[in-house]
Amino acid sequence: MIKELQLQPKWFDDASPVNPKLASATLTFTGVVVAAETVKIGDVVFEFVADDENIAEETNIPVVIGEDLTSANAVAELADVINATLDNIIATVGKNAEEQDYCKIEFHKVGTEGNDITVSETCTNASFGADVTKLSGGQLGTPCPISDVVVYATPYYYWCEKAGSESTVVWKRFTPAAY
Repeated sequence: MIKELQLQPKWFDDASPVNPKLASATLTFTGVVVAAETVKIGDVVFEFVADDENIAEETNIPVVIGEDLTSANAVAELADVINATLDNIIATVGKNAEEQDYCKIEFHKVGTEGNDITVSETCTNASFGADVTKLSGGQLGTPCPISDVVVYATPYYYWCEKAGSESTVVWKRFTPAAY
């Protein structure tokens, strides 16, 4: 299928168009979880415990990992508890290129609002990364009124693949091939 693209001058003030993004932070596990370690998102503290009876603070939300303290088990349980507890956060799990388990924490809607949510942990074998204290990267996109429009913003071309608002637009960056 061939698409007809229309080259248009830039109608926006930004240097180049951007896609909407969720604010996020990734908690990477490098080893086993120790009972009583915590992960804090905003004002909510999640505590890893062997069972519900072993929680240190009554206000903490237990993440029951039983006797299986592997990072894969802890990550899965943490994501499940976060998703069941926090309405404005989405937690997903996976493995990075080094085969380390991780839990990605994302604000539920695009924009900068989620960039103000604090995160921390007291884990021996897990970290959000050096100097990470908040979710970050959340942004609104550059709106585009019609699909299949191309704009040039030095040194790239940007194709509006899906027209939409600052929350739904999809831009693709490309460089034309020389023939």
